[in-house]
Amino acid sequence: MLNDAFTTHAQLNGPYQYSDYYLESGSFVKLDNITLGYNLNIKSTYIRNLRVYANARNVATITGYNGLDPEVEDNGLAPGIESRGVYPRTRTFTLGLNVGF
Repeated sequence: MLNDAFTTHAQLNGPYQYSDYYLESGSFVKLDNITLGYNLNIKSTYIRNLRVYANARNVATITGYNGLDPEVEDNGLAPGIESRGVYPRTRTFTLGLNVGF
């Protein structure tokens, strides 16, 4: 039974088969990078300026695409084909503090 699965689906590891049967719309709207910051007005002999900020990356993607990410990387070798070994992009949040002395 296991050998049947390997022989039946052997083409999955083969070369890309170009066909419009698998073609779907890759249109999307993406909110990718947001940074909010605030400069604090501090009167001190040791601190010249102080800035607090928050950053968010890969916040939201609105699409009807069924794959992991509609933002397909096109390097010319396999144009428009989503790679099988790619991890999805992570959502990242960063908080920071800039202090000038």
